[in-house]
Amino acid sequence: MITFSIAAVMLSVLAAALILQRAAGAARRPDVDPTLGIYRRQLHEIDDLAERGLLAEGELRVARAEAARRLLHAAETSTTVETPAPAVSRPMRMAVLAGALIAPLLAVGLYVYLGKPGEADQPFAERLKAWVASDPSQLDPQRMAAVLQTIVKQRPTDVEPLAFLARAQAVAGNLPAATETLRKATRLAPQQAELWTNLGQLLVMQSQGQETAASTDAFTKALAVDPSNAPARYHLGRAKVAKGEVAAGLAEWRTLLAELPEGEERKTLDMEIAATEKAGHLVATPSPEQQQAQAAPAPDAQAGGIPAEGTEQRAFIISMVAKLAQRLKDMPDDPAGWARLIRSYAVLGEADKMQTALDEAHKVFKNRPADLKIIDNAMAGGQ
Repeated sequence: MITFSIAAVMLSVLAAALILQRAAGAARRPDVDPTLGIYRRQLHEIDDLAERGLLAEGELRVARAEAARRLLHAAETSTTVETPAPAVSRPMRMAVLAGALIAPLLAVGLYVYLGKPGEADQPFAERLKAWVASDPSQLDPQRMAAVLQTIVKQRPTDVEPLAFLARAQAVAGNLPAATETLRKATRLAPQQAELWTNLGQLLVMQSQGQETAASTDAFTKALAVDPSNAPARYHLGRAKVAKGEVAAGLAEWRTLLAELPEGEERKTLDMEIAATEKAGHLVATPSPEQQQAQAAPAPDAQAGGIPAEGTEQRAFIISMVAKLAQRLKDMPDDPAGWARLIRSYAVLGEADKMQTALDEAHKVFKNRPADLKIIDNAMAGGQ
């Protein structure tokens, strides 16, 4: 601590001395007309063009004559003025140096008085042990992801911890990390259709709702393993519509629609088919996560983004999201928190709650455009 304090004081003094020296030097620099430099560069550029054969002989002479004329005229009319350095009194210099000395000493004094300099810092490993031993519902997504990463290291050939880790990373808003985690999982278990479906949906989310070649490849592999996989069938049909193959995409959607049970998902897909058929092209929907939810099967089937209702992992995620929602209800002035809540509802496939959170955030930040941009970016799958 003493060594650090001495070093801080010395650095402060050195910084103050450099500032004073540079300020005095800058004050003595002559104020030169920059026009001369511009015309000199023009002459060099003309010579360069001539050397590369891009200017004919006649054009070269005219261009050089005109540039030289301007340079001579600027040289005759310009003035170089030596600006006298303002007088810096000795008391002023001493005051600056004294401030540089007092600032770190004051900071050290405040730390000793208000802080706990004798208490050792808790290493990350110790904190991680505490998180592992704690109630998972009390951990935020970042800490839960750290816990799951330790489990992944302990069980490198087990797919389940990777799948849980990807979900925690997605809830935390770290979509690139979640995507890479799912890629590792698919390499370990290429015959699990749910992993390919989840990977495809994350890729769509990362591309702000656009079907990409990578996401289409993931959905195709999911369908190869499980021909009845509803999310994969929906997205492959959507990809065809997006590419202009409207009739083929609508045909796949109609086949899927006929197999969906009665309910909100079937009704929503039917409306999307009608809107797309009327427009003749892909109709924009609020978010890629809602699009995934529209094509999802009943809750007890594979729903894609996270496990079905009733599983331990979904209960864990829901508890985290509920805790975040309650905190924002008590302390709403947190745009990043609202963005995280919106993304969390998107991953859960709860479109109604996501829209409600979006509307509430717009009320809170209606007069703050910068914060509203953060919220709207979350709606699009990014921040």
